[in-house]
Amino acid sequence: MKKIMIAAAVAALGMGAAEAKVTTGTPFADNMVLQRGRGVPVWGTADPGENVTVTFAGQTKTAKAGADGKWSVTLDAMQASGENRVMKVSGASNSEEIKNVLVGEVWFASGQSNTECPIWGPGPRYRDGQGAVMTAMARRPLIRYVKNARTTSREPRLGWKAVWRDYSPASFKETFNNNLSAMAFYYALELHDALCVPVGIIDSSWGGTRIEPWTPPSGFASKPNIPAKVGAGTPTALWNGMVAAFAPYAIKGFIWYQGCSNAGDGLRYCDKMHDLYNGWAKEFKNPGLKLYFVELAPFSRSWFAVQMGQAKFAAEEKNAAMVTTCDIGNSWDIHPNDKESVARRLVLLALKRDYGFSNIVADAPVLQSWKVDGDKFVMTFENANSWYAYNADRSEAKGFEIAGADGKYVPAKILNKGANATLSGKELIVSAPGVKEPRRLRYLYSKPWIGSLYSFDSGLPLGPFEIDARRPEDDLRDVKCVFGDALKIPELAGFRKVAVVDIPTGRFAGYSFDETAKAGSFSRVAYALELERKDGAVEWAVAAMDAFDGSAAKLGVPCASGATFQQKVSNLVVRSNRKNVEEGAVGEGIVEFFASNYRTQKKLADAGGSDKVYDCNDTPSAPEKGYGCMQVHNAKTGATIFSYNRFDGPADVGIGPNKGNDHTDWTFMGNAAEFTARRLTVLVK
Repeated sequence: MKKIMIAAAVAALGMGAAEAKVTTGTPFADNMVLQRGRGVPVWGTADPGENVTVTFAGQTKTAKAGADGKWSVTLDAMQASGENRVMKVSGASNSEEIKNVLVGEVWFASGQSNTECPIWGPGPRYRDGQGAVMTAMARRPLIRYVKNARTTSREPRLGWKAVWRDYSPASFKETFNNNLSAMAFYYALELHDALCVPVGIIDSSWGGTRIEPWTPPSGFASKPNIPAKVGAGTPTALWNGMVAAFAPYAIKGFIWYQGCSNAGDGLRYCDKMHDLYNGWAKEFKNPGLKLYFVELAPFSRSWFAVQMGQAKFAAEEKNAAMVTTCDIGNSWDIHPNDKESVARRLVLLALKRDYGFSNIVADAPVLQSWKVDGDKFVMTFENANSWYAYNADRSEAKGFEIAGADGKYVPAKILNKGANATLSGKELIVSAPGVKEPRRLRYLYSKPWIGSLYSFDSGLPLGPFEIDARRPEDDLRDVKCVFGDALKIPELAGFRKVAVVDIPTGRFAGYSFDETAKAGSFSRVAYALELERKDGAVEWAVAAMDAFDGSAAKLGVPCASGATFQQKVSNLVVRSNRKNVEEGAVGEGIVEFFASNYRTQKKLADAGGSDKVYDCNDTPSAPEKGYGCMQVHNAKTGATIFSYNRFDGPADVGIGPNKGNDHTDWTFMGNAAEFTARRLTVLVK
């Protein structure tokens, strides 16, 4: 039995039992670069119990293969060396020599298409703009790279060998159809030139992929639900297929450019970045692992919500930092071809934080403090003691918007103008015409999303951000409410609770209270949504109406009930402590309960709404189990009373019409995480 188990374990490592011999893991191949300044794990497989010796750079380390055939040693920390040396790995019956081994700095590059976008290749719209020149001049024998093939796997894919190449015209010509990431190319080049040491860069990237497949199982806060069918969108599938075989290779850190495919996550993306980072740090056995990543660049749509999630993660994780690219996007191409500027900004972070370049300003401006002074926002920023604007047409910097208590945003202007495109003073002072009592400010939320305001100290641009200066009394009729007060209103007398969902920020996980099976007969149904804000205030709305179905089980969250409703309802009574919700007996209402995706096109012929934005009258669409929504609207005005959308998360929630967005029903907001608690109660009478 023991022999059978050993054979199975060896086979799982990519070898047949009869072929068992000393071999090294995936990263250990000719032309590789080892990380300087820290212990270097070296590992592989052999016959169970076999003694293995590793010699390199005057060191000799030994290990005995375990019962599963695995062995590992750790080389002592080494200084950088450009000498091509040999690592020898020996067992009882065979040995392996790994030639041309350097010691320097090793980094990983990963993400989706803006990472993958090659330094040069056959696609004129999908390659770096200077790639032909750069690869022709690339004669840097001390820079080595690995370009990994697109591969998914349900389990960690082991037993294969990386191919390390040097920076030479021949190497890039040989890999023309699947070339190194342009961002990775420039990152390694700039780092090598700054440090004058060997640099290794490993590129595992795949266009169009989400963050979850790149996250190892150990990174997820809870075990992910992995379907039996594996694909590029499956959680952990890309980690298993393209990264796992390199862990725990000694690396300094990784660079990351991803987020377009997770744009709907909004602030929830911050949590997913934590999952990614924590998993990589654990698997590479490096609690100080560095992560430098790229904020999404401007394109033909807004990335604002996910950009806020990216910025939030950068502020929370001490070993991570973000570069801003709001000035080097392309409104008609999601793959801007200037990857050199992206990489240089990433390198600045590494030089400042990891390599002792203390005299440079590496970080883009970050909001430090703010105040409202009359009709103006007055702001100070880290990493910016003075400012200048740079636009090709020499116009002033745009992109600021301010809203008053009514929630309507107005384009704003910078007041502290100076000469020659410079701004006077350290502060930014911004106001908007007609907004006498500013409550909210946002920058680069609206089209064209391109930044042109720079720190004079560093030349780095100010990226998207927002300020919320609202007070509870601005938009609430009663600021003293607590959870449960909504259920005490006179209009709910005689109603009985049949279902409660404590709305998660992510995927709907079921009801916390469910007595729909005991509901009995009823003629009226009511919904109460309560949201606790981060300022401690609770906002709520109640909508009571004639029952539109006789089964209580069908009246709840559509992804649980399987029911779809899009129709007018009668005798709608509304109560809310939000000032923008019309109260009283409003008459007709509209319910939109979809488990499916939905489109902006109007479906109900006798209702209002727009064909261009998501509002009170949309149309269900495939797939049947998709985004999903649970909305109640005032039929007369078209105003949203409450919404709970996207049941696979990150959820959209809102009370009253969403005045800060074209989509008044809260679609695509991904804002559930902005509230500390969220509860929806279903009642009948």
